[in-house]
Formats: sequence, C-alpha cells, structure tokens
Amino acid sequence: MTEGKRVYRSSLRAEQARRTRAAVLDGATRCFLAKGYAATTMKDVATEAGVSVQTVFGQGSKASLLLACVDRAVVGDDEEVPFAQRELFVRLVAETDLAAKLAAVREMARVYVPLTVPMIRVFAEAATVDAEIAAAWTEYERRRFEDDRVLIGSFEPWFREGLDADRATEIFWGIFSHAPAVTLIWERRWTVEEYVDFVVDAVARLLLD
Repeated sequence: MTEGKRVYRSSLRAEQARRTRAAVLDGATRCFLAKGYAATTMKDVATEAGVSVQTVFGQGSKASLLLACVDRAVVGDDEEVPFAQRELFVRLVAETDLAAKLAAVREMARVYVPLTVPMIRVFAEAATVDAEIAAAWTEYERRRFEDDRVLIGSFEPWFREGLDADRATEIFWGIFSHAPAVTLIWERRWTVEEYVDFVVDAVARLLLD
C-alpha cells in the first residue's frame, strides 16, 4: 500500500469517527433535553442517533456523553477552544468604550443564552443524582466564576464607588446564570431579548457609575 493510500484511509476513518461521535452527541442532546438525564437510556440515545447501542457505549458512559453535550452547548461547536478565548468574549474584554462594552454584553447574552441554558439546566439537575456529574458541575461553576472575573474586571474603571472586583463578579455571576434565565424565560415566559435587557440593565445599575 502506498503512503498516499494510507493517509487517505486514515483521514477517511477519522472523518467517519467524527461523524459518528457528532451523531451520538446530537442524539444524546435531544434525549437529555426532552427527557432529562435520569430518564434517558443509552438505548434512547442509540435510537435517536440512528446507531447501535454498542456504538453509543463506544463514545463513553452516559455521564461522559452529558458532559460532552454540555461542552458543545457552552462553546457552540466541537472545537477545543475555551469560552474565555472565544471571539465575543475576547472582544468584550478588550473593548475600551463603555457603551460598546455593554453592547457586547448584550450580544454575548443574546447568542449564548438560548444555546446554553437548556443544556445547563439538565446539567444542574443531573448533578443532584450523579457524583461524577456533581464534581464536573463544581468545576464548571468554578471556571464560570473565573471567566466572569475576567469579564467584569474589564469594567473596573467604571465601577460605582466602593465596589470591588470580587463583589462585582459575584453580582454578575448570580445574575447571568442558568437559574434566573430558566425562571424568567422558561417559567415566566420572558423572551430572550427581555432577559438580555434585564442582564445589561442590571450590570449598568448595580455595578457602574
């Protein structure tokens, strides 16, 4: 076999593996969102993904599938690029004009809330019944707080008097999280735009002069 054929077949296998994993994660996401974590079985995922149960198990445990689905939801794709290195986040932190920074917060929330909150809700509920997921949830919240510290720290020149970066981060971390989004959007039927307006208004009123 020539080197060219080996490379081609290797690339083909890698692409097939990528497509299989994507199909399984797509199916798992639909199942978790529709039924919740506890009620979803690996057979459910296989049926939804159009693959065998053995293929689903080949992608990992149910807990690992959920965590992979969460990662995809948080960053919006399969690329291994942390949220804090994504363009919207980096641009927001680097912006030096206050009005433009608030507009960037609005855009980030508008993009990420509908993408992430439904799966984060499943994640939070699963953390109450699965020790592995509970540990992952603790780490997720730690990383989210650190990302928020970077984001909100970039607003420090405009903080209201007496407010420090730690307290400002805690306020934002509490407001811009899955819990109020679930309550206001999914339970009280606010639109995403109304929730986004609430977040931006809260940042301006509670944190800034």
